[in-house]
Amino acid sequence: MNHEEYEALKPEEQERVFHQSSFREKGDLILRSHYPERLAQSLTQEELYLVTREMDLEERSEIIRFANLQQLVFISDIDCWKKDRIQPQGFVRWLETLKAADEKRLLAWLVEMDYEAVVSGFKQLVEVLKPEWEYPSDEMLGDRPYFTLDQQYFVSVEEENFETVRRAIEILYENHRGRYVAILEGILSEMEDVLEEEAFRKREGRLADLGFPDPETAHKIYRPISPEEFEAFPKHTGRRPEGDVKDQQEWLTSPSGRRPVHYPVLWSEEKLFLDQVLLFFKQENRELAEGIEEELAWLSNKVLACEGFDFSSEERVRRGTERVRRFLNIGLEALSGLDISRAREILRERWLETVFRYGVTKLLEIRDFATSVLQTHWKGSAKEFLDVLPVPFEPIFQGLLKTIPECYDAEALEHPDQLRDFKTLDEIEKAGRAVLQMEALLEWLNHAWPDFPRALPLISTLGTVFAWFILQEKKSPQALTVGDLSRFLETAFEQKGAGRFLASRAKEKFLMSCFSIEHQELLRPLWALIFQELEDEIGRLDKAQAVGPQFVSSLWLAEKPAGKIAKKRNRPK
Repeated sequence: MNHEEYEALKPEEQERVFHQSSFREKGDLILRSHYPERLAQSLTQEELYLVTREMDLEERSEIIRFANLQQLVFISDIDCWKKDRIQPQGFVRWLETLKAADEKRLLAWLVEMDYEAVVSGFKQLVEVLKPEWEYPSDEMLGDRPYFTLDQQYFVSVEEENFETVRRAIEILYENHRGRYVAILEGILSEMEDVLEEEAFRKREGRLADLGFPDPETAHKIYRPISPEEFEAFPKHTGRRPEGDVKDQQEWLTSPSGRRPVHYPVLWSEEKLFLDQVLLFFKQENRELAEGIEEELAWLSNKVLACEGFDFSSEERVRRGTERVRRFLNIGLEALSGLDISRAREILRERWLETVFRYGVTKLLEIRDFATSVLQTHWKGSAKEFLDVLPVPFEPIFQGLLKTIPECYDAEALEHPDQLRDFKTLDEIEKAGRAVLQMEALLEWLNHAWPDFPRALPLISTLGTVFAWFILQEKKSPQALTVGDLSRFLETAFEQKGAGRFLASRAKEKFLMSCFSIEHQELLRPLWALIFQELEDEIGRLDKAQAVGPQFVSSLWLAEKPAGKIAKKRNRPK
């Protein structure tokens, strides 16, 4: 849709297009609308912040002039603070933004914002003098820039902030003399640490009302919950009850007039089992669907709070909201057994946070399983373990051993190490099968070769075990000589066309001799990797020429110390 077509739309049609657009597009649409204030104030505080987050001062001030007071307070709660301290650079930039936007907005914010926050911010920027005599002495002010509006309070400000701070205080003086005096007296007399601590406490309360609790409280969403605890957890009787409620129900205490949340969580292109269930409610029970969407946004805010309330970009928020959808989907799949009717019943009766926690529980179970395999069957650190694993086991375990487990996805090239959040119960089960394979393999390897060199890539270790089995000469495997390699090549391989491949009978004999029927089926994919590596390397060697150890990484050769064997990687780039 071009600009002319958009500008010709009715207000409600513009609003529909507006809420279906990305945050980057929303700013332009607000300014092109005939009803910019209506569009700006149709956004939640969080959404307006994301619209303006990466704009320059001029663009941002154009949007801020249409914001309401709640939106202004939220943005200042983000921009003026770093952790539990007000930042002078952030505070003065916020004053500059409001001044450039609309001095009425600046006045409203200075008057209605917490006294503690405003005074704490100014204390970072100015020094106020109130001399006993009519004029201050030169000794008191020195060469510092200063101004006075009433010959009673003398305000000293650094030159780079002078005009912005002066105009902010002038606006108070001209429009609200009582607030002007209170703030200057506060700068003079209040104890900075006590004042800032109270300002921070009030800020935390406001953010908690929007679903942004302190990080310690927010991390409770990652606490596991057993099936018994889930069943015993109180059900809700409706998503909009009256009264003072706690924990999962805190979202209901957000300020009256809270706008519907149009978060990225609600327009993801990713289609999950969760979306099939939500589609039913959107078609049959719109009020319930809106309540669920509000809870989804609430959970998304908690995830962001867990990560230090990083609202620095739309992409970060998207990752947080996608995590909520994915973990919620895992919990819903596990609880319902992929039964749509049962899943609908769960979403009608249960708080989404408990379903989310059930999904987290499934992730923590697979993490604990991977950790136990490492601790039980590997005499070394996690780093040493990961260093010797072949692909795909190395990235699978790397993801599973994280605090919040991640899924290895060879196609997820946009993610570091191709790791992303798990989406479905099936993905968890596939990762669990990889852990089962490694558990069975390491248990067998520790029995067959208790002292195997742990600095050796696992492919080299397993290839060597297989080679000695074929040669039938060593009960306890050790490094192969070049002569052993030549005999292995003669014994285990057969010519097929222009290539040389491992004999099927050799591979089957090895698997049947070393593993139970159950473990044969479990470990075939893993051994297929080993056999393929041997064929790729050894099958191409020229029997008529001497074999250099430097050309072999799938076996342990005596001339090549174990700790220096290069690990071959095949992970997609």
